[in-house]
Amino acid sequence: MFRINHKKTPEFFFKFFLLIILISIVIISASDASNFTMLRFSDQQAADLDEMFKRARDLAFRGSRTEARELCKNILEKKPEYHDVRVLLGRIYAWDEEYDLARGELLRVIQESPSHLDAKSALIDVEYWANDLAQALKYCDEGLKKDPSNRDFLYKKAQIFEKQGNYKEASENIYLLLKMNSGHTDAKELLSRIQFSTQIFETKVKYGYDHFNREEGSFGPWHLFSFDLSKKLKWGTVIGRINYANRNFSSISKSGPQFEIDLYPRITKGFYAYVNGGYSSSSVFPKYRFGGELYKSLPSGFEISAGARYLDFSSSSVFLYTGNLGKYYKNYWFSLRPFITSKTSGIDISGILLIRKYQNNPRNYISLLLGIGSSPIELFFLEDIERLNSYKIGLEIVQMVSRSTLIEIQIRYEREEFQAGKFGNRYTLNFSLLQTFFKKY
Repeated sequence: MFRINHKKTPEFFFKFFLLIILISIVIISASDASNFTMLRFSDQQAADLDEMFKRARDLAFRGSRTEARELCKNILEKKPEYHDVRVLLGRIYAWDEEYDLARGELLRVIQESPSHLDAKSALIDVEYWANDLAQALKYCDEGLKKDPSNRDFLYKKAQIFEKQGNYKEASENIYLLLKMNSGHTDAKELLSRIQFSTQIFETKVKYGYDHFNREEGSFGPWHLFSFDLSKKLKWGTVIGRINYANRNFSSISKSGPQFEIDLYPRITKGFYAYVNGGYSSSSVFPKYRFGGELYKSLPSGFEISAGARYLDFSSSSVFLYTGNLGKYYKNYWFSLRPFITSKTSGIDISGILLIRKYQNNPRNYISLLLGIGSSPIELFFLEDIERLNSYKIGLEIVQMVSRSTLIEIQIRYEREEFQAGKFGNRYTLNFSLLQTFFKKY
């Protein structure tokens, strides 16, 4: 029969209790180590997904949208609640004009996280691009209800109103936005675009001065003043103009007015025309002048045109045929314009190359002009047309000084052959001031 030694009982229980404690410590340590390992794995996995997201975003912005789309899907398989990735996927679908797929991804984010404003902003863009402006406006209002001072929603709302032609509401939202951030460049450009869409009329005052350095030292100077009044209509633009010239020819001085009208009718999208007519009772100008040209936009930023001008002077008449081959590239405009002139002395061929760089909006730019041949830049005077040859270089600066005021400065140098074997230098300065009048809101 088994008997317990009562003298050794305390020692037995002590050893048993110590063994239990040691076993518990080992189990707890193993459990903590396992949890630590799992935690480290979870953190590492999250970091890997973040890196994948950055890569997907970079790919999307660089134009590799198919690869970016697949990367987003791989991330969402591992972590469906990664909302920023789903928003990016929705935007990629929208950029590829797959608007239903974009809506599905973005609405899921909003359903799971109603406060996710970036998803709401992306959804507004989707409806705007899909031309569902009423729905886009509804999402804007929902976003502004949660965050009334959200500048992104205010700007998008103004864009929607502008696209609808509701310029009053668009302007009110822009003014509210500019009160919060007076330096908001996009808002200023949108306001400028709205103002030009609501243009009542525009005036232009121009002064031109030509200084000559010829053998006959008393030749020149020439002065030209002009006033334009233009109006935008539904079918295009109409411009009325009065020119007044004063020109000195050694011992003779000529002066007088000319009246002109320009029309720029839109025929179809990307296809428009230029029509010109003029009359003068003064011998300083042609008695009659007529002109016309057709312009057509082409794919890849190209534009072509073809036209003619007719000038009826008291002593002769001139036909001039011209055209243009232009190309937009990034912020640049390249234009090559040939002239074929039929006059009493025969046929003359000239050409002008124009290189223009646009700045922060289409009305701010700087141009470099290079030309060769007898045809002048501006077709006013018979003496210019009948010269034998010239080499030209010019610089033009156009700058808006306010939303409604614009200045133009043109400086030009010409080396011209005015008679056979006789050359002279010509320096031209033109200054123009344009003032636009808008409908007030």
